[in-house]
Amino acid sequence: MTAALPHPLTPDVELTDYNTLRFAYRAQYLCEVETLHQLHEILEWGKQNALTWRIFGGGSNLVICQDLPGITLINRLKGRVVLREHDDFVDIEVCGGENWHELVAWTVAQGWWGLENLALIPGSVGAAPVQNIGAYGVEVKDCILAVEVLDTHTMQLCHLSPTDCDFGYRESAFKHQWAGRYIIVKVCFRLSKLPRRVLNYGGLNQRLAENCSQQEIFDTVCQIRSAKLPNPNELANVGSYFKNPIVADHVYRELLNRYPDLVAFPYGQDWKLAAGWLNEKAGWKGKRVGGVGVYSEQALVLVNYQDRHAAGLLSLQQQIEQSVLAQFGVQLEREPILLPGEAE
Repeated sequence: MTAALPHPLTPDVELTDYNTLRFAYRAQYLCEVETLHQLHEILEWGKQNALTWRIFGGGSNLVICQDLPGITLINRLKGRVVLREHDDFVDIEVCGGENWHELVAWTVAQGWWGLENLALIPGSVGAAPVQNIGAYGVEVKDCILAVEVLDTHTMQLCHLSPTDCDFGYRESAFKHQWAGRYIIVKVCFRLSKLPRRVLNYGGLNQRLAENCSQQEIFDTVCQIRSAKLPNPNELANVGSYFKNPIVADHVYRELLNRYPDLVAFPYGQDWKLAAGWLNEKAGWKGKRVGGVGVYSEQALVLVNYQDRHAAGLLSLQQQIEQSVLAQFGVQLEREPILLPGEAE
């Protein structure tokens, strides 16, 4: 090991408070990064000592399954500024360590449209492009103008376009070919000053008038999410545990013939099935297995009642996947990232 530990790098840190499943694995080293200078210093020290690194924000989309070797970075970079403003849109730049929901609430207070359907999604701004977070008919890619990253190979800052990021359904290049290379420092959003209502998903059009206000959309999304999803501060979870599977039209038609109450949404020429409906139909809603279980109000959510490690949750995931595949012929896919083993 070369040189003294740079401040504020800390060895052997328990991660219970850094992941919303509250698994008690440990990080070999951990640093809550507040400045770019700190980030450079920590990464250079890591290179000198041949240590790997990973970064996350709120820890709300992670399943940690063993102690984490190397350096675990927590993104605490803060700040948001207006880059440019026009009659019908505004461009804002937000640091990756900002809280996502607080950003959404701020944009709604300003009257800037685009993010209101994404209210109450836990996590940080920097994590949003990685997963291409989405809810109620909106994906974050719809509002992203650019992503500023630190290239850890060259230690230079660079800007990536949405095309560069290769966004897909809960996917991006950050999860695959760029894993372990780029650290998201800032995200630039273009938001509309003109109403841009998206009400055709999740029952919003049944709750809201066509000319509803942005604040009404925000409040309604918060109400729905609060009713369906447990607060991770009260019951450990990572929100939606499974992606909504996308199937071809003929598969959808076959399932609809067998299950007239099937919940699905058009997705291009295909259909997106409601994974929560599949899980509930397979009998998993509210079921508890050991120290983990399926949330009683939403079968898409797996919860941790008391386990300190991930084995029980991963076993439950596998049981649900096998059950849904056997009954519907549909393969579910985990949404949160597994650590170590996948990029944040």
